[in-house]
Amino acid sequence: MLKIKKILFLIFIVSVVFTQGTMNSFGLGHFYDNQGIASAGNGLSVLSPSFQMDVSLTNPSTWENLDYTFLSLSYGGNENSYSGNSLKNGYSGLSNASWIVPVKSKGAFGLTLAPYLDQRVSMVSKDTSNFYAFDDTLNLVKSIDRSGGVMVFKMGSSYLLNEMFSLGISIELLFGSSRQNESIFFDGSSIIRSSRARYSGILGNLYLATSFKNNIKLFTRLQHSLKPMSGIYLKKHLFDDANGNGYHDQGSPDDFPVPDSISTLNEFQINEIHNPYRFGVGLQKGFNKLNTISIEYSSFEEKANLNNKLIIPANDWIKKSQDFTFSVARNPNNLSSDWKDKFSVKTGLVYKSHKLSHSNIKITEIGGALGLGFKFKAVGNQFDVNYYLGKRDYSEKYSTEYVQQLQFGVSLADQWFVKRRQK
Repeated sequence: MLKIKKILFLIFIVSVVFTQGTMNSFGLGHFYDNQGIASAGNGLSVLSPSFQMDVSLTNPSTWENLDYTFLSLSYGGNENSYSGNSLKNGYSGLSNASWIVPVKSKGAFGLTLAPYLDQRVSMVSKDTSNFYAFDDTLNLVKSIDRSGGVMVFKMGSSYLLNEMFSLGISIELLFGSSRQNESIFFDGSSIIRSSRARYSGILGNLYLATSFKNNIKLFTRLQHSLKPMSGIYLKKHLFDDANGNGYHDQGSPDDFPVPDSISTLNEFQINEIHNPYRFGVGLQKGFNKLNTISIEYSSFEEKANLNNKLIIPANDWIKKSQDFTFSVARNPNNLSSDWKDKFSVKTGLVYKSHKLSHSNIKITEIGGALGLGFKFKAVGNQFDVNYYLGKRDYSEKYSTEYVQQLQFGVSLADQWFVKRRQK
């Protein structure tokens, strides 16, 4: 009789079923930093101000330039499609929620909640394997289904050192969970092993904004892990999914063994499954107090080694990344009463490159974004919409991927709080 534990070590060639996107199958999942626009108000820029003149929602060293307290919410929809394939995958959700409080133009503090990485993916064997047992030839197919993700809660502050320098810091708390099923399908039957995981980690960021003559500003960012992300895993016993619903339960017929007849396996912790190092720099030139041109560069390196730590759907992960961004922005004229001067425009181009750890496959993405904003009421409430289109190429193995993203954002200013604070 063929033992189940031997079946688990059979080798299969797998292909992605593109539940969300090819990059979801690498490592822990798809980082939201690699998917278009972080928030509607910012556009493509991360460090350089584009939300308002001299203000970036994602750069704490610029927050003291806000005139009022702001609550900013951004919601986005994403679609991934593939060259030579009519398959399209779409999903939507909260992109960014920020609450920022300036303090007398000398400093600020803020809180942000945003998605960090998406783990949704399904993979099945590309080829069916056959073996002979019990005087019969059995077809066998393996699949992996993973769901869940990680969120980030950021606490940031800034302080104006002098007219030339402004310092910002932020602490990022990573938290989330996932569920994964490894399945082996026989003719009319399937054997499943389920596992669950809970994630936690802490990242630290240091920002510096430097002002020069002629409206030229330099922005830098350094990120390092204060506590590399770890996972607490729970692996469950194998079971025969007799009722075919993917869960270990009782139905018609009952799964085998019956859930109540076996105990849960012990939890165990895996340390350092995500240990990022990031560096970013941005340069901005202002014109006429309304228009800006910005260029940015950022690099990412995954210092954690995922070998033999996790079951990774694609058995590979992104080791290094680089981003280059060029953007142009026109800001509203706060001194004008003409409604046409209340509009803002953001547009830009981005080039991204990634390198996988095992296969050394290179991923390149070229994209562009166009955003419109409208400022209303005296305190400067703001509505933004931003569209991103990108083409993602893989040096081998995977199909060309097209990425579309549409973001909507609303930012509300709190005049009452400012008046109370200034008394």
